[in-house]
Amino acid sequence: MKIVDIDAPYELLERLDNADVIEWQRVVLKTIRHLERECFRYYPTHRIGPNVQLPEEPIWKFENNDYENMAFLVHTIPIYLRCDKPKKDYDGNCIIDLLGAYFNNKKDESPYIELYLTNIANAAGNDDLEFEWLVVFTLIHELAHAALDIFNCSYNSCQIEKVSYHTEFGRWREESMANAMALRVIKDSRDKSFYEYVKQFALTQPPEYALGVKMVNFGSGDFKSVVDGKEKGVDVQLQNGWLNYVNGNPNWKGLKGWNYRLQQ
Repeated sequence: MKIVDIDAPYELLERLDNADVIEWQRVVLKTIRHLERECFRYYPTHRIGPNVQLPEEPIWKFENNDYENMAFLVHTIPIYLRCDKPKKDYDGNCIIDLLGAYFNNKKDESPYIELYLTNIANAAGNDDLEFEWLVVFTLIHELAHAALDIFNCSYNSCQIEKVSYHTEFGRWREESMANAMALRVIKDSRDKSFYEYVKQFALTQPPEYALGVKMVNFGSGDFKSVVDGKEKGVDVQLQNGWLNYVNGNPNWKGLKGWNYRLQQ
């Protein structure tokens, strides 16, 4: 993991067990270890042949759009620790959450993640363990955005996303799936206390984030439904229908049915 402190308060770094965040990295890697095992079972190496001139492509790129790519991305994109969200205007090449941000590579530059430790501390309160849990949850949520980023896929041919994050439909689809992915990673790590904490926290977030709690049992088709929408677009009437549904009383069966419809 490449973790760089920009301007995070020293006392908050200490709350992550020591100032060089070695212990915190251990917690992150332990949480995501099962996903790494799953990845390397199917993709033990990426063979490109002896005659390819190196470097072949940016190290953060992946061959297929899959949920499991988070296990690679945690090692290949920079993670910056910030005091809080900088007070400046951003362009459209980023996803700014309250607790962190993901900056994509639409301009063919390295994607990266920012974590806003003061905001995270305010949300977590005075409990050091809950602060650590919320930092890890935020990082995994931002890694989920990176896995959902079609511009990180080697075979992507799109110049622009057909469904932009900066629309109501795009934001709801992206944030609900990113939260579902983060919750799934933590649930599958089998730390029940950790999972219950972040699940309850997610339910206090804005509704597009909280929706992810109902989606934690997603499959590959549900993940690809979000990615395919970015690549191929989604009919406006279907977008409006989905938004009406999720703003009502959605359940997982209905959400899964909608994922199938949105891919057609």
